Amino acid sequence: MKKLEIFFEILFFIVSIFWTLSFYSCFHPLFLNINLWAKINFIFSFFLGTAILLLISFSAKTHFKKTIFLSIVFLIFFLVSFFKTFSLSFLSTLTLSLFFMFFLWLSILIYGTSLLEYKKLNVFYFLIVLGIFIAFNGIFYFLLLNNVVKEKQIFGGLIVSFLLIALGMSTLRNPFFEIKFFLTEIGIVAILALLSLLFFYLTDNFSKILSFLIFLIFLIFAWKFEKVLFSETESKRKFEEILKEQRELLEAKEQFILSIQHHLRTPLGPIREYLNRILKGVYGNLDNFVIKEKLVEVKKLADNVYSLVEQLIEIQKYKTKKDSLKLEKCQIEEIIQSVVEELLSSAQEKGLYLEYQKIPLPSVEIDKKKIREAIFNLVDNAIKYTITGGVKITTMVENKKLKIEVSDTGIGMEKEEIEKFLKGTPFERGIEAKKMYGPGKGIGLCLAIQFVEAHGGKIYAKSEGFGKGTTFWIELPLK
Repeated sequence: MKKLEIFFEILFFIVSIFWTLSFYSCFHPLFLNINLWAKINFIFSFFLGTAILLLISFSAKTHFKKTIFLSIVFLIFFLVSFFKTFSLSFLSTLTLSLFFMFFLWLSILIYGTSLLEYKKLNVFYFLIVLGIFIAFNGIFYFLLLNNVVKEKQIFGGLIVSFLLIALGMSTLRNPFFEIKFFLTEIGIVAILALLSLLFFYLTDNFSKILSFLIFLIFLIFAWKFEKVLFSETESKRKFEEILKEQRELLEAKEQFILSIQHHLRTPLGPIREYLNRILKGVYGNLDNFVIKEKLVEVKKLADNVYSLVEQLIEIQKYKTKKDSLKLEKCQIEEIIQSVVEELLSSAQEKGLYLEYQKIPLPSVEIDKKKIREAIFNLVDNAIKYTITGGVKITTMVENKKLKIEVSDTGIGMEKEEIEKFLKGTPFERGIEAKKMYGPGKGIGLCLAIQFVEAHGGKIYAKSEGFGKGTTFWIELPLK
């Protein structure tokens, strides 16, 4: 909001300048020598501009009111002193200042359009712009065109004013106005203004009819173009609203996950602890074998839920950048060996092989726990989604990078699925994977990707298609 306040202060100052010049011109001898229509046009512009300035002043904060008042007092003093000190022509000085202020106003107008985000501010903004348009029109036709303006031609100035007001209305109705659209409309208004002025300056009837027809044709074109322009910006507005809704839904989902994590994790700790004590006989012997067996199953389920909550917490930490790595020098082959030893029984139960040829590798600086979990998740997934054959793990060093390859003879994946999974989105699972292994949660690969990327590495994969196996690579930089 600070930028907007500065922007409005500058606009107030410019409105004050135009109003001051109009006020001072009323007492200048040149005003008495112009024709009646020019006087009417000037007085109309002056009083309408004054009304808008007063409306802005009453609507503004006290700070802005002081700014306007001080600006007007300073400018009147400056104008009188400047003319007397340098003995310059009033017309030449006013002409230079007007053109300078016009270009300054245009640049601020373009910048201000890019700042505005709320429709309620556009109403206030439109009043300021309208005040500048009207004041500029009055001074311009009163002084600069006095020698060429005729009684009928003065209507050209009023038409230009109404065209500029139409431009302001377009800005008012479109709160998502872009600079390129604004400049396009300025071009349209400028052409229409020139055509309207041409109609009043031409004396030949045929030329007048021709210019009027051109004006009408271009007006229809401008109207059609405005409809397309508005449709495009309306689409953009709706798209912005959809994006906003999606962001809100995403935030709500993350808050929901956080809430679930908290409400699940808190009671799970004591539940698991009590189950452990019961199974160990702390509260007495369990003579009933069936009860003991069921309690073991309950313990496994509680451990699985606790593991899921822990994984969700890890994902949330990564998203919020609250997680930190505990780096230490270690041998990656030792970590892989421990993973193989832990999962070997799972592979053998399914009649699969789990091969790993241990070779010496350079030491790496990693978070041992996170990288172990990443390797574990990839190997565990490979075993889960392989029916016949097995899983093979190989390691190598290439281009100062340590590569761990996990290849299987499992169900495989299509290229589109691989691209989707490697984005690291949780709860994503393939069609064939869901059919084969229903209890899966789609979190393991997501965690593996996040852990490896946190080390400056990456995970990528390759598969020839369904039924042809999959190969995953973990790539870690060697420092």
